[in-house]
Amino acid sequence: MKKIILLATSLLFMADMYAQTRDSLEVTHTVSIENPDRVTLRQSDKQLTVEIEGENGNPDFHYVREVNLSGSESSVTKERNGNWDFNIPFRKQTAQGKRKRNAVILKDLKLGLSTALNTPAGMDVNMASSWEITTPTLGWAYYPWRTNTYFSIGIAGSWRNYRMTGKQRFIKEGSNLVLGSYPEGADIQFSRIKIFSWSVPMMISHKFKNGLGFDLGAIINFNTHASLKTRYKLDGESYKITDNNIHQTPVTVDLQASFQCKIVGIYVKYSPCQILDAAYGPKFSALSAGIVLF
Repeated sequence: MKKIILLATSLLFMADMYAQTRDSLEVTHTVSIENPDRVTLRQSDKQLTVEIEGENGNPDFHYVREVNLSGSESSVTKERNGNWDFNIPFRKQTAQGKRKRNAVILKDLKLGLSTALNTPAGMDVNMASSWEITTPTLGWAYYPWRTNTYFSIGIAGSWRNYRMTGKQRFIKEGSNLVLGSYPEGADIQFSRIKIFSWSVPMMISHKFKNGLGFDLGAIINFNTHASLKTRYKLDGESYKITDNNIHQTPVTVDLQASFQCKIVGIYVKYSPCQILDAAYGPKFSALSAGIVLF
């Protein structure tokens, strides 16, 4: 690489010297570029062009110098030095992107809050006490353009709670899950549904140089376990009612968007599918939001 830079500099210097022969005027033109990504020399009978892309710490650097070689003198006709060339952001190559194609990823520990949407009368989920936790995703990323834009797929574990603290509770009656009231005089604590899922996120992501980035995509949830728990006190005694067979929808799909600033971000996730099997329990979809640790 050093030999190429020396050759390019020598050619430029000789061209400048030749251009000033008749005027006996010495011109010195020095360009210092450390560790360029690519140097291109193009020469014809009438023109010499040197193009340098990227430099140490600045992969967007772009320098072009064109020298006309005609008759007995030469002259510089065009010189560009800057980062202002227009590029489509998602296709812009970077020094890092040129080395990437595939990668194993471990990312996105999510801590959020959930709420229920389109609920039947009496189902009032308290979002402030309905936690959602998702383990980091272990997966595979593919960089189709060798840039900081990539597609990914992986697997993670997720726990979601839908918790009511009002006067209604979830009640298991035979095979059905219904809404009902607490016993008269009960000291209400909570009634909640918890669902565990193996989640498969499929995302398109992009990272900018300033530490910002985003993810957009869908998450397929394999809901392998769900449970019911209700707690209240009555006449000085504590009651806990549980059930592990509440007929959750086996497979659901979520839509998620997240935005990051360095290692911390926020996410919003919408679940348009019915959380419970409508044949056995109340119909409702869900929305969740929280922070992401990248």
